[in-house]
Amino acid sequence: MRILNRVKFYFSHQIPLIIGCCIGITLSLILIPVLEEHCFSHAPNEIISGMRTEPPEILPVTVDEYVPVLNLNNKPKKALRAEKIQVPRARYYSTELGIREKLFVGILSTPDSILTFGSALNRTLSKHVNKIIFFLEGAELEISESSVGSVVGFPDKREILAPFNMLQYIAENFIDEYDFFFFTKDTTHIRGKNLFDLVSHISITQNVHLGEPLDVDSLYCTLDAGILLSHSVLSKTVRDLEWCIQHTFSQSNSNNFGRCILHGTDQPCVSSVQGQSFISHHVSKFDSLESSIQKSSWPKDLKYALTVYSVSNQEEHFLIHHYFCQQELIDNQHELQEIQLKISNLSSYLPVNFSKTSWPVGIEPPFKPHGRFDVLPWVYFNTTHNFFPNELQVVSELKGLNKLEIQDLLKCTVHWVKAKYNDKYIYQKLVNGYKRFDPTRGTEYILDMFFLEDATGQEMLKRIAAVRPLNEVEIIPVPFVTEHTRVVLLVPVKASERNEALRFLEDYAKACIEKQDSTVMLLVFLYGPQDPGKGEKEDVFGPVKDLVNTYVNKYRSNGAKIAWFSVKTIGKMPPYFAIIDLVSRKLSSESLLLLCHVGMEIRPEYINRVRMNTILKTQVFFPVPFRQYHPALAYKHITLPDNVEVKKDLGHFDVQSFEHASFYLADYLAIRKEMESKISMIKLDKDLRNEYLYSLHFDLFEMFLQSKLHVMRAVEPDLRIRFKFDMCDLESNVLTYQECLHNREQNLGTKSQMAAAILSHAELDTKDGFQFNGIL
Repeated sequence: MRILNRVKFYFSHQIPLIIGCCIGITLSLILIPVLEEHCFSHAPNEIISGMRTEPPEILPVTVDEYVPVLNLNNKPKKALRAEKIQVPRARYYSTELGIREKLFVGILSTPDSILTFGSALNRTLSKHVNKIIFFLEGAELEISESSVGSVVGFPDKREILAPFNMLQYIAENFIDEYDFFFFTKDTTHIRGKNLFDLVSHISITQNVHLGEPLDVDSLYCTLDAGILLSHSVLSKTVRDLEWCIQHTFSQSNSNNFGRCILHGTDQPCVSSVQGQSFISHHVSKFDSLESSIQKSSWPKDLKYALTVYSVSNQEEHFLIHHYFCQQELIDNQHELQEIQLKISNLSSYLPVNFSKTSWPVGIEPPFKPHGRFDVLPWVYFNTTHNFFPNELQVVSELKGLNKLEIQDLLKCTVHWVKAKYNDKYIYQKLVNGYKRFDPTRGTEYILDMFFLEDATGQEMLKRIAAVRPLNEVEIIPVPFVTEHTRVVLLVPVKASERNEALRFLEDYAKACIEKQDSTVMLLVFLYGPQDPGKGEKEDVFGPVKDLVNTYVNKYRSNGAKIAWFSVKTIGKMPPYFAIIDLVSRKLSSESLLLLCHVGMEIRPEYINRVRMNTILKTQVFFPVPFRQYHPALAYKHITLPDNVEVKKDLGHFDVQSFEHASFYLADYLAIRKEMESKISMIKLDKDLRNEYLYSLHFDLFEMFLQSKLHVMRAVEPDLRIRFKFDMCDLESNVLTYQECLHNREQNLGTKSQMAAAILSHAELDTKDGFQFNGIL
């Protein structure tokens, strides 16, 4: 009660103040609108109209040019997007920059001479110029000979118009692609290298009308010797070809052609430009070209000639080409001798501790090993065999290119001895031969040879050193390939390899299916004559087929494709080409086949290299696998790992293995069709009963070697084969059986490992200490 009384007493004194404030606020809210209206009513009319219609006038004195002013009257409601201007770009940088090829050669020919003169010119000239085309005078023809090259035929049979038809075709197709154009007839031999060197030393901005004038004071060049035109001159010439055709009244193509050039460019024929001379030689029909070349009666300055014209037949083209090549070889040898002499003279000025020049002068010195592991070994050889060619072989017979190498070496050596000693010695035989390959300089040889002195008949032993130097590395153009090609893994499986096949499928699922690699697997089940097959309860390959179905259902979303193909055999392993014959009906001809073995490890890196190394219509791939040694020998004191390791003591690269291959089915079928007359196609299982197939020492590798395809043979570190003791078939031919025994011995282990095992077995004098029967 006391508190309420105090509050009442306090507010009783403040009531007048509170009532006054409320009355004041109410009056202000009522009177403010009336006062504002009264103010606007007393303002001038021009001010009111200006506020409503026009902005107030700003005096120049109050303008500040640094204060930003926003003008929103013309602002669009939506932001305008700038239109994208698409500038057309050329396909190649050279087109935008105006970079052209150097030299185009156009040759006038006839249907009668295109396969003779044209073929000879194409073979001797095409590798030196950028483009060569033959233009036929007469009906348009289709030339199927690949030795001729590009051929263009015109239906116009008038010979005098042939040069202008040629110019018209070039103006429509090649005028902006080349800097220089050379025109001549197919009766003219052209030295392509010299012609290309000539145009390489002439500026592309120079107006060039170069050739051999018809006469001393003639303004025209002879078309027989050849006419060289620059791009600028030819561009002006082809602008008015109608005038050239209308004024073709001469029977000489050279006169008509020269008149046309002179009309379009006012550029007369000259025989030299910018210090480069055009030299040509005319062969008279009364001269014997062959006798002139053999007697060396040709002019000495002929080696500078660009063309030799009025050639009468195809043989003379090749004869002239041979003559010039021989002269260039002699000049190069003289030049090399001079360079070697200069190098030898300069070697005396080298510091004392600096290595002197080695023999042969101008070639890299021999490799100096840094330790005993870097020493390059010498291989002993004679005319028939190599001895200790590698650490795995004692002797190997000289075959193929190795035999041709030794024969060529002996031939060159005997020729050098005869030239050096003026036929004083007669070669008898090779006593000793040593060779080694030095990666820095080439192959070195040391030869001990018996010679018989012609005058006295005395035998003399001479030691001769020779070097076959390495040539420059060349980049070989090949068709484009990608790593996205689908690979078909073709896996033959025998009944004894069922367990390996199960593990192989598990590896394939992890390495390819789960990673969605573009691969397909085709298992080829090889049933024996007594093996229960398809449709029977105890199918010998039943577990493998069940696992295949499991993976197909499990990885259906990943696009897993695994299939099998059953083949009934006679109990022997059929050749690989017979297996491919049978499965080829199930595959597309564009398929890339990879022949696999169930004992291999599947690695994506290996499959990618297969894609890159296998080229359609060009190349097949036969990799050299790394084969694991016997675990009891290689892993005697080491735990056996799950994967094969590439180490010297754990395995080796099996160069005798040819069971892994990759190729396109179209290439295989083309080669197989050529060999069908010798070995008929295997179409059914019953064709495998032919005993002739198993007597052949012949398979895929030999088949591709006989074809035109390039066979690539290289070490593949990602192709690793687990150890398995091979069982050699006694019923196979003798050579195959011996090779099987030899390969089985090589795959057991290193020599030191096998020697240690034999010594250990001998010391224990019991077979319990070492399971020797399990290995041998």
